[in-house]
Amino acid sequence: MEKNCRYVAGAPFPYQYKYEHMAVTTDCIIFTYDERTLKVLLILRGGEPYKGCWAFPGGFLRMDETAREGALRELREETALVPEAIRELGVFSAVDRDPRERVITVAYYALVKPSAVVGGDDAADAAWFPVDHLPELAFDHRQIFAAAMERLRRDIHFEPLGFDLLDERFTIPDLQRLYEIILGTQFDRRNFQRKILASGILEEIPMPEALGEEECERSVPRFMSMDDVPVEKSRVEQAKKRPGRLASLFRFKKEKYAEMKREGDKYEF
Repeated sequence: MEKNCRYVAGAPFPYQYKYEHMAVTTDCIIFTYDERTLKVLLILRGGEPYKGCWAFPGGFLRMDETAREGALRELREETALVPEAIRELGVFSAVDRDPRERVITVAYYALVKPSAVVGGDDAADAAWFPVDHLPELAFDHRQIFAAAMERLRRDIHFEPLGFDLLDERFTIPDLQRLYEIILGTQFDRRNFQRKILASGILEEIPMPEALGEEECERSVPRFMSMDDVPVEKSRVEQAKKRPGRLASLFRFKKEKYAEMKREGDKYEF
């Protein structure tokens, strides 16, 4: 039988096979929730192929790194963003997905608070786009985006995704708006309020006006300055005009969140 490999002593990878090798890339689908809109991070490609087109941050994997390490490196180099956590979305391996050569990509996704981004390395620019107003995407990134949205719709039934996307303090209408955007539907206001409160995942907290100056400052989202507080107070004042618990501010209970993940509990709205 003909040997399908040869052994080269001293080589970094001594078993050398005769079969063709494919290239491996990573792509990062990063979501944020800003201005009551779900957005995704894109980079403007600075080189061919698809120069001048928008795409997800990503690039070729190095020989000395895992796929996750490569994804985080490319994301940092191309956008200056470093998420706290990143999850594997899946592998995309269509034969003709990349015009350069046979390339398989491992896609990752993450949820982050609104953050400033800047194009770097071979990315001419980086920007956040509303998920319902995306430009034309390079490669098979439209398919990858569809898979990421499908994962969000599945995950939102098992995890309080607002924990990663919303400010620490939020109103129930804020949370309902996020759920409606991700799931592409509208909920009855009273039913949503009743079910989300019955889940035990939320903890009610004092309104900002009742807090001390130091605590009030901490209630301002990370991406806002104290100069923006009147805008935040205006939002709260509007919420206070709504009836019942809708006017209250809430935050997620981390302990309950961990428990629900362990038990595999599912939300139904």
